[in-house]
Amino acid sequence: MSSRFGTVDIGSNSLRFLAVERASGLLCYLDSGIWTIRLGRGLRDGEYVIQEDVLSMGLQTVEEAWKRLDALNVPLNNRVIFATESLRSSSNAHEIADIVEKKTGLALRILDGRQEALYSYRGALLGMDVNDALVFDLGGGSLELCCKNFNVSLPLGAIRIKASFDEDTVAIKSHVRSKLREVLKEGSMMQVAEIIGVGGTSSTAAMILKGIPIKNYHPSKVHATRIEEKDIESLIEFLKQMDVETRRHLTGLEPGRADIIVSGLCVISAILEFFGADRYTHSECDLLWGVIADAVTKKYAVDVKGICWGVN
Repeated sequence: MSSRFGTVDIGSNSLRFLAVERASGLLCYLDSGIWTIRLGRGLRDGEYVIQEDVLSMGLQTVEEAWKRLDALNVPLNNRVIFATESLRSSSNAHEIADIVEKKTGLALRILDGRQEALYSYRGALLGMDVNDALVFDLGGGSLELCCKNFNVSLPLGAIRIKASFDEDTVAIKSHVRSKLREVLKEGSMMQVAEIIGVGGTSSTAAMILKGIPIKNYHPSKVHATRIEEKDIESLIEFLKQMDVETRRHLTGLEPGRADIIVSGLCVISAILEFFGADRYTHSECDLLWGVIADAVTKKYAVDVKGICWGVN
C-alpha cells in the first residue's frame, strides 16, 4: 500500500499541486508546483462565466500537474482534485467538473466556503506549534477566516478586490473592514493569541521581504516567517511606486501576480488592523496540506501528527 498522497487545487488565480509521503505519522514534503492560470478573470460580484481561453489553459495545467504526480508514483486512489471560489461562483462549473473528471479519472470536488476555511485552518495548524490561532487564507477569489470559535468565507480575494477598487488602498481597507464588521466583532481576538496567514499574497510578501528569488523557492525557506504590519504597509507603498511591468522583475514576486499584489496586501493590512494585531506568522502549510491530512485520516483512521520538509 503506497504511503504517497497528492492533491491539485484549481484556484481563482493559480493552479497548485502538492505531493507528500506519510512517514511515522507525519506528512513529509515531496514536491509542489504552481502555475498562474487566472481562472477567476472577470470575477467581481455575483456569478460569472469562465471563458474558453482561460479554461483551455487551466485544463492543460491540470494535465501537467497530473503528470508530476504520476512521476512521483502517487496512486490515483491517494489523490484529491478540488476547486474553490473560481468554480463556486462560475455558472459553468458543472460543465468544467465533467471535463476535469474525464481527464483525471477523479471527480472534482468543489469546496464550499466553510470547507475551504476548515481545511486551511487544519493545514496551517499542522505546520505550526500552536493549539489554536486565527487563520486567514487569502486567495484570488475569496478570503477565509477560521479559529475554534468561528469560520467564514468572504468574497474578498485579491482578484475580486483589484477588479472592484484597482489599487485604491484607502477604499480597499475600508471595504474589507466593513465586510469583517458584518460577520465579526471589531477588535475582538475571541481568545486567539496568534494570527497565521496562508495563500499566495502572504507567501509572496514573505518571499519579497526575505529577498528569495522565485527560482530558489522552497516552502521551508518561507514557512513560519513572522511578518510585521509595518512591513506590509512599507511593501504597499514600495510597490505602488512601480508600474506592473517593473514589478514583474522584482525579486520574490511571481510575474503573474504583479497586478494583484497590492490589492492582496491591502486586504492583509485591513485584517491586521481589524483585529488590532501588529504582526502575523506566514505558513506554507495551507489548504492543500489540510485536504491531504483529511484524506490520510480517513484512510488510516489516525490523526496526522505534523509535517516535515523531506523524507529521510
